[in-house]
Amino acid sequence: MEYLGPTFIVFAILLVVTIAAFSFEPANPLDAWFKLAERYQTGRRPSAVEFSDQSLLFGVKRVRRLNDFARFDVTIDEFGLWIVYRNNDQDDVPGALKIPGTHVRFRGQHGRRYVFELYAEPPVRMAVRGNLGAALMQQCSA
Repeated sequence: MEYLGPTFIVFAILLVVTIAAFSFEPANPLDAWFKLAERYQTGRRPSAVEFSDQSLLFGVKRVRRLNDFARFDVTIDEFGLWIVYRNNDQDDVPGALKIPGTHVRFRGQHGRRYVFELYAEPPVRMAVRGNLGAALMQQCSA
């Protein structure tokens, strides 16, 4: 009976460490963009830009900016969603994604932002504002 106290303490510590390990999200905000690029990177560009100079947030659990200056051009067409990283001055960071419409799911609204889930392993969340969010939500429900 006297050994149960330390045993419970050890199990509690292991439980806390396990929960922390599974809820950890890497500090690099570009990781979510790279996950999407593994699957959807393209060298092509859309023929016309529908929503220019957009601020998009990406993340696996929490969404955030890729950097303070990241701006995107977005087009929604019959195929799905085109995202072009506009002011990308790094050669190792992919510049354009072409995501099929079937791989974009509307997950809800968080304040003034529309939150979408993009199919990847694990799924990547994307948050957008304004007309782009409303148009993409409309496309997802169609």
